[in-house]
Amino acid sequence: MRDVRRLLVVWGVLLLTLPALCPAADVDGGWSDWSELSSTCTKACDVGSEKKVRSCTNPAPQGNGRLCVTEDGSASKDPEFKLFPCNVHSCWDNSWSEWGNCTVECGRGITKRYAVCGNESLPCVDNQYKEEVKACNTWNKTTCPSPCEAKKCPDIAVCLDKSTETDPVAVCVCTMSYIMNEAKTACILPPPTSPTPRPIPTLPPAQKVVATVISKTASTIIIICVSICLIIFLVLRIFTEDRIIQMNMEISLVLAHAMLMFPTSFTETPDMCRVISIFIHYFFTACFMFMFLEALHMYGYVAYVVKQNGMCSRVQNTLVGWGVATIILLFCICFQYENYGGKYHCWLQADTPLFYGQIIPIVALVTLTFTLIEAAGSANYKPLKGIDKHQRTSAKFSQRTNLIIMPFVFAHMLVGIYSEYEQNLPLYSIFTILNSVTGFLVLFLHCFNNQQVRLKMIGMYRSMSRGGGH
Repeated sequence: MRDVRRLLVVWGVLLLTLPALCPAADVDGGWSDWSELSSTCTKACDVGSEKKVRSCTNPAPQGNGRLCVTEDGSASKDPEFKLFPCNVHSCWDNSWSEWGNCTVECGRGITKRYAVCGNESLPCVDNQYKEEVKACNTWNKTTCPSPCEAKKCPDIAVCLDKSTETDPVAVCVCTMSYIMNEAKTACILPPPTSPTPRPIPTLPPAQKVVATVISKTASTIIIICVSICLIIFLVLRIFTEDRIIQMNMEISLVLAHAMLMFPTSFTETPDMCRVISIFIHYFFTACFMFMFLEALHMYGYVAYVVKQNGMCSRVQNTLVGWGVATIILLFCICFQYENYGGKYHCWLQADTPLFYGQIIPIVALVTLTFTLIEAAGSANYKPLKGIDKHQRTSAKFSQRTNLIIMPFVFAHMLVGIYSEYEQNLPLYSIFTILNSVTGFLVLFLHCFNNQQVRLKMIGMYRSMSRGGGH
């Protein structure tokens, strides 16, 4: 027995000294599984929390092994505590009613359901009554009525059904070129659109030089021809009533083309360009006014209204011609003053309302002139006793003269307007031709259709013939 005790003592001593003699291997520590503590879940439903713990014993760190790493990244061998969700089920599970009817028939609305808590399996939390709402859509394009049946549109508008497979859509559309106002409550006339500014036409420099030479040459030709006609009558001292009307017409035509002789650099001075444009308008209007007065004067002879010297005196015809042209000009200046002149020329403007103020009176005068000429020649009038037959013969010739000259004057004026407006070289060429023809027609017809000129020219020719015979 004593030996056994000795043996046990030796064995115990060996066990106590063995770790010192044989050191243990290094072991890294590891966490055990999370385990529940004695605390209960903080809520019976609707997500509570409970505390769990784990220890660094799976395995425990030994020797120089690493400690366990906590969730915040630190090393520790102490137990770690953490809150976990529990009782995540809803307190209202299995207590909800069926969803109710949609609040809108044939359209989008909402539907509701409700629940009451307090049964034995699910304890009551907070309110005793709970309600849920969700969107619903009962629209069916095939079975539901058109939304236009309930849509009220403004006057002058119609309803168009634009429904899709998921939604009813009714759109009010205005008719008769009306548009809907911003509030969608009424149809209104659309505001006038601002026209796109017309680009300024330009010619290549070489063509621009040619166009300038052509236009100036055209005006020069007509000024020379008409001036010769004026000089002839001044030298022969013929100032009859009909001649005074023609003389004023010729003066106005010369002055109109004199305005066109100003250099193109004047377009760089807006005020000067506007003055030139006003005078061009004035002189052309006066020219057509005197052609009308000439037709009226001749009508008095041909229709046997007067015996001699016309219906108006020389002064009256002069005042009426220039006066009416002045009234027309002042009317246009009152309403369209800013539109006289232009950015690239000083001719009559064709892209503004002023153009109608210029053309309409002239067209009216041309129409009245042709009407008088036609009326004088298309009827048989009762002759007057004591009428001056020579003046009546000259009147008939003057009627035909007017009938030829007026279309050329009107045509070359329109071509001149549009050649400058369009900056078109072919139109400039036509303008030159018309000017040349107009100038020669005025010179020839006004001189040789006048009986006194013919007689004096014949007398001068005979005197020169006799002098040559001697």
